[in-house]
Amino acid sequence: MGLFTNLILSLIHVLLIAIDLMLFFLLAKILTYKWQNSLLTAFNSVGKPVVDWFTNYLEKGVHHLSSKTYSQKMLLVIGMLVLMFARLMLVALFCE
Repeated sequence: MGLFTNLILSLIHVLLIAIDLMLFFLLAKILTYKWQNSLLTAFNSVGKPVVDWFTNYLEKGVHHLSSKTYSQKMLLVIGMLVLMFARLMLVALFCE
């Protein structure tokens, strides 16, 4: 493989790691609603800026599709589904 191909594959791997981290922080926020654990609270506070940015971005996108307003928990679940689907598509496109 050439240099350009390795660069593209490396960027895809970094993107997959970013998606995995976002999924982890979304899951930590969802689980914090159910259980108040010190470890979950710590992960929730670390990932709060990224999760808030993502849910605001997702809320704007969902608002363009329908006029309904969704709760915070529903937006987190929708975000997890979107990220899992995006990860699945990236892996399917670039698996060797």
